[in-house]
Amino acid sequence: MEMIGQLAIAGLMLFFVFRLWPTAKEWMANGPKGNSNDWITAAALLGGVMLFVWVLLKIV
Repeated sequence: MEMIGQLAIAGLMLFFVFRLWPTAKEWMANGPKGNSNDWITAAALLGGVMLFVWVLLKIV
C-alpha cells in the first residue's frame, strides 16, 4: 500500500508539472523583467531575515 501511495503522489506531481508548464513558459516570456535595484532589494531583505534569525538563535 505504501508503494501505491508514493506512485500516486508522483503521478499527481507530474500532472501538475505538465498542466502548469504552458503558463510558466508564457510568464517567463512576457513577465516583468527585474533590474539591479530589484536584486539589491531582494538581497537586503534576505540579509535582514538571516540577521534576525541569527539574533534569535544567539538570544536562546
